Amino acid sequence: MVSGRGAGSVANATNTPRPASTPTSTPAPGRASTGDVATPGRRTYDASGRRAAAERRRAHVVETASRLFAAHGWSGTTIAALAREAQVSPEYVTKTFGGKQALLMEAVRSASFGRSASLPAAYAGLRLGDEPDREVRLDRFVDFVCDSVEPMAPFLPAMNQGAADDERMRTILGAARGGHVDIIRAVVPLLAPGPVRPDAVDEVVVLTRGETYLVFAAELGWTRERYAAWLRRSIDAAVTG
Repeated sequence: MVSGRGAGSVANATNTPRPASTPTSTPAPGRASTGDVATPGRRTYDASGRRAAAERRRAHVVETASRLFAAHGWSGTTIAALAREAQVSPEYVTKTFGGKQALLMEAVRSASFGRSASLPAAYAGLRLGDEPDREVRLDRFVDFVCDSVEPMAPFLPAMNQGAADDERMRTILGAARGGHVDIIRAVVPLLAPGPVRPDAVDEVVVLTRGETYLVFAAELGWTRERYAAWLRRSIDAAVTG
């Protein structure tokens, strides 16, 4: 590449024999040659930092909502109070989550299922159908229920109060409970040693409800270990008849 010469030098250079490896033309001004890595003065925009900051902000709002709903219930947690506590605008909360109802369920999912973000996804991750041993399948499912209902329990009063007071919350909670029933319909045949009894699904639905866990843990003072042992015996009895 020719560089650092005046216009006259460039003109004279055209009459001088060049080595075979010397380029026969000068790149046009402002146009990078094939050896250049980037055009001078142009910066590549990296949006990853901005996306990460937005995700942290969203997670902070969910964490704040988790604390407020668990401590103050449905009526005691308002969008305005949540926004103030999380140091965001009420408009941000509404635009990002779609309202108080969806935010409560997001808090429940985050606490109960973590990165899986939903009951069906978390259940699918168990891959119970790939496990040949029925006893192992039962153990895994009991652990899964305990891991789900224990962090969910603090939200149950807010969820039930919201469903009683708000039609949209009632619809959302109804859909969530329907998803729970679907999971039990799928898992009972995997746990039963033979044909499934007609009442087995309904019984396991009640056994694995968060409200059932709350009676044992909050009212009767049971430990997780005691609840898990009872749950395993009860599910086994329900599916074997």
